[in-house]
Amino acid sequence: MRKFLLNLVLLMLTFCLMAEEADTLKINFALLNPQEINLELRVYAPMQRIYVTANFSVEKDSLPEAVYHSLFLTKDARIEYFLINDKFIPPVYSSNLVPEHFNPVFPYPEMLKENSNLNCYSFYLPNYEGKINFTLRYSIPIPDWIKESDIRGYVTFSSSQNWYPRNLISPCKVYARLLSSTYYTMELGTQCTIKEKDGVRTTEGYFIDSPTEQTILKIIKG
Repeated sequence: MRKFLLNLVLLMLTFCLMAEEADTLKINFALLNPQEINLELRVYAPMQRIYVTANFSVEKDSLPEAVYHSLFLTKDARIEYFLINDKFIPPVYSSNLVPEHFNPVFPYPEMLKENSNLNCYSFYLPNYEGKINFTLRYSIPIPDWIKESDIRGYVTFSSSQNWYPRNLISPCKVYARLLSSTYYTMELGTQCTIKEKDGVRTTEGYFIDSPTEQTILKIIKG
């Protein structure tokens, strides 16, 4: 009798685990796919951080069918807020994901591993229609400056680090604007323009971000 009860408990536990797994695989995610992203960067030297405001839009009809739509961002980012159509919207922090949770199947399984330095943030969008505008405000640490002289140095940020909310589906045009003192400037793959007014330097440029390639943004001081 005791053996029968033990086998019954084990059988019930097995069914529970199978049900849990089945329920998990019903979760339906898809990636956000902006065609353009606008980044505004501000260097805050005392805290050794760069403050980023990312703006992008998506057409609801262009998104794959899913319950939640997601973006990936480095775990080093300190999130201040998310806005959707100018309203504060807390995202869903998604973990323990597998490629099959996504529509279509997620093409970069290494990004879903626990040791990945990425967080997945997801949004419930069924109640939205037409053009959906996203704003994300956060900061990222400035790595150690690579010195070129006593006063001049630089740091680089690679798109492969997901330091901004990338389009992981198709190429995307990324506009970057650095607002800083005249002590800093920015370099991209394309020519940047520099304007100065009242002690503020504005450096602007853009690059084409492809999911399968790496793009480097370089900030120079001195």
